[in-house]
Amino acid sequence: MKKIFWLILLGGSMLFGMEGKEIFDVKCASCHSYYIPLSELKKNAQSNNTLLKLKAPTLNQLSFGVRLNIGDIKADEESQRLEAEEFIEKYIAAPDRKKNVVPPEMTKFFTTMPDIKEPLDEDEIEALSNFIFDYGEAMMIEHSAPFVSFEKAKELAKQEDKIIMIRGILPYCKWCIKMDREVMVEKEVVEALLKDFVVVKTDVALEKLPLGMKSLGTPSFYFIDKDGTTVIAQIQGYRDKQEFLELLSTIRQKVKQ
Repeated sequence: MKKIFWLILLGGSMLFGMEGKEIFDVKCASCHSYYIPLSELKKNAQSNNTLLKLKAPTLNQLSFGVRLNIGDIKADEESQRLEAEEFIEKYIAAPDRKKNVVPPEMTKFFTTMPDIKEPLDEDEIEALSNFIFDYGEAMMIEHSAPFVSFEKAKELAKQEDKIIMIRGILPYCKWCIKMDREVMVEKEVVEALLKDFVVVKTDVALEKLPLGMKSLGTPSFYFIDKDGTTVIAQIQGYRDKQEFLELLSTIRQKVKQ
């Protein structure tokens, strides 16, 4: 399942995605690492880059930075994708630290990007841009607990004696994005979810919550017993890793009572 998501997200077709990756490998990978969890990157920044000794922002940092800071995140994806392509083309042509899409506290120890010796043509820019644009979301899915439809969740919860957890999100919700990229990908969180929960992810602007529940805002969490009908708890608000693990533990204990 995760491999399917990866192929879909990396550029629309396998060939197109591979072209973007190949360009990145040849032109960018000597300085930019691929995926490193944001929690590790934050520790590295606090150590002034002494832990990881990176040469430049990682690919997931670039991808998240482009998606958050270039174009209108609330607009249709194709429009934002085109604006990202234009930005990347201009940045490659004339690197400027003032236009960096990664927060300065995470990049203060890097030098300005060097010029690319052999300029990219229009097709290469498009392929590279799409690869960068899609990479972060692909890695988020790759490193998070899988999510399913509510109907499938009811089936799995009953079969595996697990709790259903519905995540109420909006694609442009700042704190939803922060949880996706910094909390839901953490190993301890993934392990806790896989052990006792079945996860459903619902865009509350497009889908109604089941069982007559009303959206509390985003991000929000709705816990339902394995019978698929009993609401255990409805919780609103961002949680960091430790707070979220404590929430999951509280829900587990509540079910056991």
